[in-house]
Amino acid sequence: MYKDLIKNKIQHSLQFPKTIVPNPNATDYENQFINRFFTQKVNDDNGFIFEIDEDEFNLLNVNPYWKVVKMRWRIAGPLDSVFLKDKLIDIGVKKSNIGSISEATKNLKNISLYLPNILQFYKG
Repeated sequence: MYKDLIKNKIQHSLQFPKTIVPNPNATDYENQFINRFFTQKVNDDNGFIFEIDEDEFNLLNVNPYWKVVKMRWRIAGPLDSVFLKDKLIDIGVKKSNIGSISEATKNLKNISLYLPNILQFYKG
């Protein structure tokens, strides 16, 4: 009976994920954004946050031992909000990245400690 219960059970890894540092290319700067991926052990809200690639993100997204976040990170464009005739045209890189961090904090509460530089990878 036990063998019947476990034969279709998925084995999940507890190994630490492979970490990366993003390397934006010319196309990324033309698009003004990159996607960044982060993970943390599900049972340790104050634990280390790892930056990972999209493949690792997809693997850990179905692993119950890890929580993951995908973040849209702005790397080009105006730094501050741009208005035209009192109409907001662009919120700017700073507010965009602060908003991304704020949204990610819902799943990884200390991600702002990992991302203290809201202008990381920025080219003006």
